[in-house]
Amino acid sequence: MSSEAFIVVVADITSAIKSFDRLAEEVSFKPNRCNIAVVKPNICGFYPPDINLLKAIVLYAGSYAETVYVGDTASTMYSPEERFRSLSIYEKLGGMRGVKLVNFSNYSKVNVTGYRACPSLPLPSILMEAKPFINLARAGSHPTTRLTCCVKNMFGLLMVKSKFLSYHAKGVDKVLADLVKVVPSGLHVAELNGRVLLGLDPFTVDIAICRLLGMEPRIVRHLTMIAEDRGLNISNVLDRLIIKRFQ
Repeated sequence: MSSEAFIVVVADITSAIKSFDRLAEEVSFKPNRCNIAVVKPNICGFYPPDINLLKAIVLYAGSYAETVYVGDTASTMYSPEERFRSLSIYEKLGGMRGVKLVNFSNYSKVNVTGYRACPSLPLPSILMEAKPFINLARAGSHPTTRLTCCVKNMFGLLMVKSKFLSYHAKGVDKVLADLVKVVPSGLHVAELNGRVLLGLDPFTVDIAICRLLGMEPRIVRHLTMIAEDRGLNISNVLDRLIIKRFQ
């Protein structure tokens, strides 16, 4: 088992918007020039992101990619198109060169090695082509998973209708533990009460969110499962977690 530190960077939201490129460098996120980037904000849930932060992230992604896809899938409450309108995303981002606001449609089945619930998961085809992938969540509570943040935001990548109905019997936390095994690597960004956290791993960003919230991460079952799947436990992760303040 590796003894490497888990590094998450935290900044106030104003600094994050102004200097997102420097924040990404702090966690050693170094994308190459590419054709496609995907930004996945949580726009169809209870906790949509700060739109100016989303714009800063899209601008950052666009400095590397020819085309930036900003998208989500429908939830039981909203469609992406409805939220693009109501959150003024069409207004803020719609005219930006190379930016496409999308409701993810085409998908590929991705096999899950060592799965807990799902031997395969349906993910957007464009996601599997993207370099980079940036996941943007806003932390909050959730009646089923206790915490909704970076890991839970990726649940919105699943290309099925009525996601909770489809996966409830399997166990949503188990599905989330499977999901982190197959979503491509990228940058994970979380908002929390005027602060922004960044890291290369949605799991460790969510653990850092728990620490800042004063929440016991062991009560978040999918975090415990992810740790176990990696040969860790939550205590190991907390001992090696470093939350760096952005200067």
